[in-house]
Amino acid sequence: MAQTSVFPLYLDAAAATLTADDATYTVTSSRVILDGTSATVNVVVDDLNTKEVGTVVVFECINAANAVTVTLSNPADGTSLDKATFAANEEATCMYFDGGWRWIALNGPSLD
Repeated sequence: MAQTSVFPLYLDAAAATLTADDATYTVTSSRVILDGTSATVNVVVDDLNTKEVGTVVVFECINAANAVTVTLSNPADGTSLDKATFAANEEATCMYFDGGWRWIALNGPSLD
């Protein structure tokens, strides 16, 4: 019997590290490291090409010497809850639902 997954978790992918602005980050890993050591990091999470419901991504900020933000491009909860602002050692998890991205866990970041 062939194995299939209900949705992509990208758990076997290497963690992606973002160190500068990326206007449309396309999800390629379930773990994204945000490093604002030398530049502002403003990430906009792009919709997945396949828009797989249940896709989970954890954003972890390791340094916020410069501003670090993550904005959901198609937020399921509307634009009032689409942008997370991070300090060092904070993390947030988002999931793709039928209506778009939604923050499902925040460990420190504030929503704008």
